[in-house]
Order: sequence, then structure tokens, then C-alpha cells
Amino acid sequence: MEKVFKKAITTIVLPTIVFGITACATTSNSSVDNDGDSRRVGNVVWNNQVDTDINTILKEQVATDEARLVFIRKNDSNPEQTSANIAVNNRFQVSLQAGNYTVVNSCVGTNQLSAYATGFKSNNLLADKNTYELMGGQTYFFDVEMDEMGKSALKQIASNDASQLLANKRYQTHQISRVVTNCSAPVVVVTPRPVTPPPTIRPRPLVLEKTVTIDLEVLFETDKAVVKPEYYAKVAEVAEFMMQYPNTMTTIEGHTDSRGSDSYNQALSQRRVDAVREVLITRFGIADDRLKAIGYGESQPKATNDNAEGRQLNRRVVAVVEERLGN
Repeated sequence: MEKVFKKAITTIVLPTIVFGITACATTSNSSVDNDGDSRRVGNVVWNNQVDTDINTILKEQVATDEARLVFIRKNDSNPEQTSANIAVNNRFQVSLQAGNYTVVNSCVGTNQLSAYATGFKSNNLLADKNTYELMGGQTYFFDVEMDEMGKSALKQIASNDASQLLANKRYQTHQISRVVTNCSAPVVVVTPRPVTPPPTIRPRPLVLEKTVTIDLEVLFETDKAVVKPEYYAKVAEVAEFMMQYPNTMTTIEGHTDSRGSDSYNQALSQRRVDAVREVLITRFGIADDRLKAIGYGESQPKATNDNAEGRQLNRRVVAVVEERLGN
């Protein structure tokens, strides 16, 4: 890794109540105590993890517009600063320690998951991210591995393997999740079946005479780079158009509102167009060499940035489709 791993860090943990168990209490002793399940700083004490029956959690039905994510970390003797910051779509879930697991629900569709060592002192929750397509009503298991230098590995595993890993693990309770599951009902997108031409006739592929710009009308929440399932139908229109013109190249252009710095907005717009490009490739089968993605940040507003409606219109994505030259 390029960054130097930092072994000393002071963590301020908010008290919380999980599974009906009070997470903090007071004591007259002003010392610091990190023994056993309890953590104490000054006169505040909290429980770090609790014994919870994972089977009880797994028996709960998952909504059709959500997916359940279970992150498991094996027992190891690595330093405490190798605790893994688990994030879902750039939102913090927990700093997972060895021998523990955590459970959270997320929306269906494209999800970006990551595990990054606490000791790197970085707020980049998308570091070492992996992208997954999640189906509604399903439970997904992930093995979180972290070596003594803080190098992370996040791997999806089968439920049978997860059952073995979950044995004797404890549910981590002492931090507040920032993952939001405000999901919309999934949109079912029907991809047209390819038509096989008669064997004696090979029609020439259609040629796009001039560049076509398609407004995808894919809107994003503030500071988000996740394509909601309700916009898959809009992305499908681009895929269908490219299938009709098989010799075309499409540039996905992304724009943001004016809140934030120029550099931040440019990076945010790039993450958004990358997310749309990923949906076109993974869900609709468009070849990756036919797609480019460029983020323009706030430099090309479509509407005023003085009100919420205008800012939402400026958080947009368009597709510019043109014939590939020399083919």
C-alpha cells in the first residue's frame, strides 16, 4: 500500500443501544480500561460486542427492495488498528474487529462495498471498493480479511462457508451505522430478445448518420453515486439504441450541482458516470470498449443552482452516441 500504516489512533465511539442491550453506563473511575467486552474512557463505559444468535437474524424476511449484507471477520492476533472500516455505498457501517460480524440492509441494484483499515486515518470510504449487483430479498455473506499491515480483502462467500465462519463469532455493537435503506421499488427491465436474421440474408448494420445526445434522466441524491433501480429503464434506452446501431461509441457525461469545491464535484461526477457505465456493462451487456465516462463536475449547469429543484436537475447524466470512425 502507498500510505504508511499508523499504529496509534484515538477513537471516539458514540454510545448506542443494539438488540435491546444498553450500550453505555457511568463509573466513578477516571481511568481508561479496554479489557474484555467493555471499553471505558473516563466515566463512560460501553459494550464492544454481544452474543447474538445469527440464525434469529437470518430468519427475518428481507424486503423485496432490499438485500441483507453480513460481514464476517475471522479471529486473528493483528493489531487493533487493523480493524476494518466497513462501508456500503460510501456510508460507514462499522469498524469491524477480529472475531466479530455485523449485519446491515442495503437497496437492490448496484452497490459499492469496501473494507479499509482504521489505522490509515483516511475518510475515503470508497478505497479498495468492490462493486456488486444485489437482488431483492436475498442475503449475501462477505469474508473480511485484514493482515497485520492493514491490507484488506473483501470476498463474497457461499452461505455454507459463512455458517462455518460465523461459529463462535459475536455481533459488534458499539458504533452507529450510517447506511441508508430508503429504497424504491425495483423496476423490472425487459431486455429485447435478439432477432436471428434468415440464414440467406445478412442485412447491413445500421449506420448512425449524426451524433445523438440522450438525456438519461438519471438523478442522484446529494453526495451519492449510486444508480437507483427506478432509473434502470432510462439506462436501458441507451442500451437498446446501441444495439440498433452496433458500430456506435457512447460517452457518458456526468454533471453535479455547485455545492462543494470544483475538484470534489468533478470527482463526484466521475464516480456517477462510472456507476452508469457499470450498469450498462453488467446489466445490459454492452461491451466496455464501446463506452467512455467523463465527469464534468459543476462546469456545465442545466438549471440554476439557487434552489433545490435546479440543483437536482444539475445532478444529471447524458449519453452522447456517435458512429465509430474507421470501422
